[in-house]
Amino acid sequence: MTTTIRVSSLAGYTDCPRRSAARIFWREITAAGFRLRKLPTSIGAIIGTAVHAGAAHVLGEKAATGRLPYRTHAIERSREALANGVNSGEVQFDAPNGPTQNFRDAVDQTTRMAGVYHDTIAPTINPVIVEERFEADVGNGIVLSGQPDLICREPGRIRDLKTGQRMPASFAPQLGGYSLLARTHGYPIESAAIDYVKRVSPSKPQPVPVTTEAAIGHAETAATNILRQIKSDIRMFRSGDPVLRIVPGDPWSFMANPSSVLCSAKWCPAYSTDFCHEGRKGKS
Repeated sequence: MTTTIRVSSLAGYTDCPRRSAARIFWREITAAGFRLRKLPTSIGAIIGTAVHAGAAHVLGEKAATGRLPYRTHAIERSREALANGVNSGEVQFDAPNGPTQNFRDAVDQTTRMAGVYHDTIAPTINPVIVEERFEADVGNGIVLSGQPDLICREPGRIRDLKTGQRMPASFAPQLGGYSLLARTHGYPIESAAIDYVKRVSPSKPQPVPVTTEAAIGHAETAATNILRQIKSDIRMFRSGDPVLRIVPGDPWSFMANPSSVLCSAKWCPAYSTDFCHEGRKGKS
């Protein structure tokens, strides 16, 4: 069996391997007799995808022609992607105190976020590759797959757009994974950064994006070692480990972290299932 792991899943694996395994290896886990929960798509993720779509559209044009299209092009493409995302399945809007309560909020936020990225970040970028998917066989029946937002001429530079209520706590493994994949396809990478656009309530001013650099050597080391752990864990799930008293198909092939802030029914497909009983009582 070949399993594709997205580079974007690497950072989350360190927070809770079992939650990540339930997302990455769900076919093998369900084939072993476990039942996992189906989660709705969060509105934050849909907005993030929509803002990415607008940015990719205008930066792809810039890569092809050297000219950046008008901001209305980015906004229109983002709003189209937002509508498609909301209409594609069950959507989970934010809790009562969250910034996105309904579709009208989402449209306003998507418009502002796409616009501020276009106004402040896009003019500074000289893209060579825009959202091209790279893949590499990393062994154990695992294919690493990633689609860097941008590879730029600055020189050999990866830039990744992030959105959300908070700056990502860890983004180095994802940038490192992109860098490793780009190298396997002939793009020598010398630097990497994320551009973060915050999602805030429509009643608040839209903050300007924040760009944060990553040490490329550290990022690649992080990605390599997380992949090593993933490969070790799935090998144990498939074959067991008598020394550790792990039989094939044992959930303890993947460590669980009930202290994670994402250990809840809202975020974890394994929460309170026969694949994981480690969540704290009373959490939802």
